[in-house]
Amino acid sequence: MTAEAATSPDGQVGVGPRRDKIPMFWPIMLTLPALAVVLIVFGLPLAYSLGLSMHRVNMLTQQWTFVWFGNYLDILPDEEFLAALGRTAYFTAVTVVGGLVVGMAMALVLNFSFPGRNFLRSAMLVPWAMAPVAVGILWGWMFNGEYGTLNAILYDLNLIEKPIHWLGDGDAAFNLVALVHVWNQAPLAALLILAGLQSLPDNLHRAARIDGAGPIERFVKITLPWLRPMMLLVLILTSINSIMAFDLFWIMTKGGPGSATTVFSWMGYAYAFQFSRYGEGAAILFVLTIVCLVLAWLYLKLFFPKRRREASAANAAVRAAGLADALIIKVSDVGAGASTRLMRLPALHRFTLLTGRSRRIAWKVFVGAAAMLIFVWSFAPFVWLVLMSLSPAADLVRSPPSIIPTDLTLENYRFVMFPGGIEDGQSSIQATRVPRSIMNSFIIASWVTMINLVLGSIAAYSYARHQHSKFMTSTLWVLMMTRMAPSLALILPFFILFRSLGLIDTRTALVIAYCSLILPLAIWMLKGYFESLPPNLEKAALVDGCTRWKAIWKVVFPVARPGIVATGIFCFLISWNEFIFALILTGSPKSQTIPVIIAGFLSQLRFYDFGPMFAASVLAVLPPVTVALLFQRYLVRGMLSGSLKG
Repeated sequence: MTAEAATSPDGQVGVGPRRDKIPMFWPIMLTLPALAVVLIVFGLPLAYSLGLSMHRVNMLTQQWTFVWFGNYLDILPDEEFLAALGRTAYFTAVTVVGGLVVGMAMALVLNFSFPGRNFLRSAMLVPWAMAPVAVGILWGWMFNGEYGTLNAILYDLNLIEKPIHWLGDGDAAFNLVALVHVWNQAPLAALLILAGLQSLPDNLHRAARIDGAGPIERFVKITLPWLRPMMLLVLILTSINSIMAFDLFWIMTKGGPGSATTVFSWMGYAYAFQFSRYGEGAAILFVLTIVCLVLAWLYLKLFFPKRRREASAANAAVRAAGLADALIIKVSDVGAGASTRLMRLPALHRFTLLTGRSRRIAWKVFVGAAAMLIFVWSFAPFVWLVLMSLSPAADLVRSPPSIIPTDLTLENYRFVMFPGGIEDGQSSIQATRVPRSIMNSFIIASWVTMINLVLGSIAAYSYARHQHSKFMTSTLWVLMMTRMAPSLALILPFFILFRSLGLIDTRTALVIAYCSLILPLAIWMLKGYFESLPPNLEKAALVDGCTRWKAIWKVVFPVARPGIVATGIFCFLISWNEFIFALILTGSPKSQTIPVIIAGFLSQLRFYDFGPMFAASVLAVLPPVTVALLFQRYLVRGMLSGSLKG
């Protein structure tokens, strides 16, 4: 042992004060690259957006007129603006509550042990792993008023005589989009809640059962207090996802019929890119930014109150579950048949006709039925998408429609995968762009994942080890606030800035834009994982003569590999599925990604394009779905570490 080594009071080997004292420039140096990227690719465009919202822009003359808050004063009292605000609030409330209820139900079922649980956990993630564009294509076809799946089922059951135009009524269309959003986002809530459930000590429920508490009482007084920080995170993230929802409205309704489904995000997009009213559009999107940042501020205040800033969210959960802690009984006392209880819960009267073996059988039947319902809810729509991709064009446009195929074919995949070899003229221009767009998506997602893992790992380690510094605390707050800001607010400044720099319609533009979205999330997840690693790892390496950087690279990062892999999966999925940036910042097949190409089918759709469109959708969702199926354990572990740590 070197002269610098020392022994701590508890007997652990550490390092002497000269080696252990870390100069302040070290954590700043580690976080500086990530902070610089966030400042450049997020802060400057956001400031540009604020300036743009205070101007009237004439695109023909390129004249900018400074109007102060004139754009805001014009849109705030506007009836259309207020109506869009009300629709956004309603959509957010419905989807957040629905996603929380569905996610909680799925997580509770998946927390039990039963055959096939691991497979069901993977199947549950399929809707979340699918790109929202593909989700919109799938469900938009199901609700199609002429050939849709829902009408086909009703026709086959002889329940209707004429087709129902499900998306033709404004209220119905709005609520159906909300239902699809819940289907797409509920797995994220389930994944977070499931991670929290798996961190709940078994002895809490075991002690409560000994004390006579029933399932409902244990859920209300033990499980819910334990999950409080996780549920808060679910509520905030799902709220912001709902406020920023755009892809589904673009694919399924385009704001219609009329303006019945025009929400805040769609209105800002329409003003800026359909009507070329850049100033008003920027003002609308900046109001959206303020709303999201207020939610982010509430999230940070609730998660990090001033007097608990040094405590982790996991410890807060333990304190919130103080009632459950009071129920813990010593194992020796229980084994001796002691009747003493540390705390007596109010008894809930339970009436049941089933006892013993019958109750256990009924419970197994209930869990099995719930598991089957989750599988059908999560996986059946994906299977139907695959089936439609294998159906010939004649089956897809039958009148009246039917869900029973007359034949299955691989021709649709031949159209999109080998367009150069098709001579029958049945391949649209959009179908020929699918292979290159998949390659573009893979290249962009790979670069984004690599950049975010390199910058995010270094910064996250620094935040995990030096979080008590004022500089580190304040910059971490800034990073979290940027994560909560809507991506739509950056679209317009990115478009104008990239056009002036000659980056429009390049993969480089998408890599830069995606990093602005994903880097704060990557840092947050990795920070939680690094916090779970003991600091003695680096200290032991320093004792053995490693430099600080070598200790991080050779010791800490290899041990943190599971968390890094989980974060990489999230980065890849988000960048692969991103749509709005690719839609605005690209214009030709050389840089367009697969979500943009799939959406492009809708603008030139002919009867023989339905099959290739569904085949392209399947090819688009296969990579993320495969990743979710193979690495669901990493995802749960990454959620558990990154979300419960403060």
